[in-house]
Amino acid sequence: MKLIYKIIVLFVFLLSILSSQSVFAGDIWYVSATASVMPGNYSGSKQRNSLLSSSIILNADYLDAFSFAVAYNNFRINFKPVNGISSDINQDQFAGRMQYHFFSDTFKGKLTAQLVAYDISNDDINKLTDNVSIISPGFFYQNVNRSLSLGIEYVRSKYSSNNGLVMTQWTPSFGFGFNNKADWLGFKAFLIDSSDRRLSQGEDAMKSLDIKWTHWLAPDALLNINHFFISVLAGQRIFAVDNDAFSVYNLADVQKGSLLAGVTWDLNYNIDVTALAGVDRYENKSISNSYNQQYLYLGLTKHW
Repeated sequence: MKLIYKIIVLFVFLLSILSSQSVFAGDIWYVSATASVMPGNYSGSKQRNSLLSSSIILNADYLDAFSFAVAYNNFRINFKPVNGISSDINQDQFAGRMQYHFFSDTFKGKLTAQLVAYDISNDDINKLTDNVSIISPGFFYQNVNRSLSLGIEYVRSKYSSNNGLVMTQWTPSFGFGFNNKADWLGFKAFLIDSSDRRLSQGEDAMKSLDIKWTHWLAPDALLNINHFFISVLAGQRIFAVDNDAFSVYNLADVQKGSLLAGVTWDLNYNIDVTALAGVDRYENKSISNSYNQQYLYLGLTKHW
């Protein structure tokens, strides 16, 4: 936790310097800051009422040679009272990501080495989802014309307060562009194993596949729409980690599918706005309860 706090302080200091020197930042550094909010609710759940997630992500890229990012997320779940006692959860998540990029003539493209770390704490009365630490190395390839990408990530999640539960995850990914790169189709698999199935709702191995289609519009598109996207998740997963979105599903039950659609607008002053709506299907196998989670997301990104 102390290390991540130091990273955040260092990044904010760097951001303030780059923001005050726009020429320097524009010529060498590519900096962005994203703030987002995600309200939602549950239907069919015997335990859950609503959720609210809010995040901030700061990212900096240096001459396409290396990049780093820090992220903070606050996640709240409102539970239905049991015998007049509320068991709401308020969670803080800190994350840091470092990437090193280098170009290969042999493979005719860009190779990226990545390392992501998370530190999660909350006030779960059962302590089962509290005190979570995650480390995730990864390696990626993108060809010269950016029409093909391949990747592999490894994730080790340790739930220290849940009898030392360890979840391991392999995440291979593949994507390609078509229609003169106006469209992108990406595939990401989640292969998750549990060190103790008794602590992961009776599941010791789960598999799922996320498929995402993105379409970019012309610069003069209606309402300044830059692109829109649709994502579908099939299969099952629990305690999953998505490094692209800095999302850790430590508060969720067994996820059995999802569907989301969103759109991003380019506004003036180098500002993007993204809005999406989604629905996830979950099952709490401990009490045989299947339910849906519906949510909206609104994010604003400023580029320097």
